[in-house]
Amino acid sequence: MEIRNLKGVYDYGPQAMQMRNRITDILRRNFERFGYAPLETAMLNHRELLTYKYGNDAEIVHEIYNLTDQGERDLGLRFDLTVPFCKYIALNRNLKMPFRRYEMGRVFRNGPVKPGRNREFWQCDVDIVGDDSAEAEAELILLAYRCYVELGITPEIRIGNRKLLLALIKHAGATKNFDEIIGIIDKVQKAEKAEIIKNLSKYMPKAGAEDLFKYIQGGITNLEKLLPGNDGIAEIKKLFELLDKLKIANSCVFTPSLARGLNVYTGTVWEVFDASESLKSSLGGGGRYDDIITNFIDNGQKYPAVGISFGLEPISALLSSTRGKHLPVVNLLVVPMNTYMESNNFAEAVRFHGVKALVWTGTKVGKALEYANAAGIPFVTVLGENEIKSGTIKIKNMQTGVETEFKIKDIAKVAASVV
Repeated sequence: MEIRNLKGVYDYGPQAMQMRNRITDILRRNFERFGYAPLETAMLNHRELLTYKYGNDAEIVHEIYNLTDQGERDLGLRFDLTVPFCKYIALNRNLKMPFRRYEMGRVFRNGPVKPGRNREFWQCDVDIVGDDSAEAEAELILLAYRCYVELGITPEIRIGNRKLLLALIKHAGATKNFDEIIGIIDKVQKAEKAEIIKNLSKYMPKAGAEDLFKYIQGGITNLEKLLPGNDGIAEIKKLFELLDKLKIANSCVFTPSLARGLNVYTGTVWEVFDASESLKSSLGGGGRYDDIITNFIDNGQKYPAVGISFGLEPISALLSSTRGKHLPVVNLLVVPMNTYMESNNFAEAVRFHGVKALVWTGTKVGKALEYANAAGIPFVTVLGENEIKSGTIKIKNMQTGVETEFKIKDIAKVAASVV
C-alpha cells in the first residue's frame, strides 16, 4: 500500500493550523460583533436533500460525494453549508425571524483541483433569513469588508444582480437555456471574448451573443437606458447608495456579468477578490436566495434569505504566500534548571498575558536550544536558581542571538517582548 493523501485533500501541520486558526478566530469575532449566532449542521445528508432545487444536470450535483449506508439509503456529503441550513430552518419552524447565523465547517466537492480549491475544505458562512431588505445585503458586504481588512487583505468586492442579467439575456434574444447561458457569462472574467461568443452561440443567434457580450461590459447608466424600470437595476442602485453611506463603495465594483454559477440566487450577488491580484481565485462570495427555503418548506410563508461565504482555503493560500513564514506555534520556551515548579509558575503568568509558553522537560540546555531552533520557537529563557535569587531573567532572541534582561516580576514587559 502506498501511503498518500487523495488529490485535493490535505493534512495541516501545527504551523499551517496556526494560520488557519488565526483566520477563523478573526472571522468568528467579527461575525459575533455583528450579532450572528453560531450554528452547526450535519455533514452527512440524504442525497435527495442535497440535489433539491438543482436538478441532476447541474454541475454541483456531479461533484457530490455519494454514499450508501447499511440500509441502502442514498446519502451524500454536504458540498456547501447553505442546503443543510435550509434543512435546519425547515425543521425549526418556531425560529424568530429574522434569524441570523454563522457556521464554520468542512464541505466536500468531487471537482477539479486548483490553487485555492480543494475537494475537502472549510466554508465559513453567514446568513440572514426573513429579511428581504437591501440593508441586509449591505450589512453582509460591510461584514465581509471588515473581516478581510482585519486579515490584512485589501478586498475588491464585485457585485452583480441575477434579475438584471436575466433581463439582458432575454433582451439579446434568448428564449430558453438561461442557466446554461448564465454559466457561460459567469466565466467572462476568465475566458477570451471569442470563446465566450462561441459558447453563447450554441444557445442563441451569434448577433445576439455579440450584443449580450457588449451589454455585460456596460455601466449602470447605459444599462438603465437599455432596460428602463428593471428591478435588478433598482436593487443595484439602492445597494450602492447604502454602501456609499457606509463608506465602502470605493472597494465595490459593479460587475453585470457576475452570476455566481448556482441558480439558487434570485437577486444581488457578489464575490470578493484580492485587489492586489496576488491570488486570482475568489476569496468568498454571496448573494440573495429568496426562493430556496420558501420552496423547500412550502407552507405558504415566504422565507427571503441572503448570505455570504468566506473561503478558508483561498484566504489561507493568499496569506501564506504574501506573509512568508507562518505564525509560531510557541512564542517562548522556558528551560528550568532545578526550578521546575518556579518555571511552570512563570509560564502560567506569561500565558495569562497571551504568550504561548512551553516548559522544557529535558535535562540539557543545549538540547532545548536545538529544539527551539528546529521547532521555530523565537524566544528562549533559562530559569535557574541564580535567576530566582537575583529576580532577573534573560530572554534570548533565537534569530538574532541577542539576550535582553528583565525583572521576573515585570511579567507584562516580558510578555510584550515575545509576542
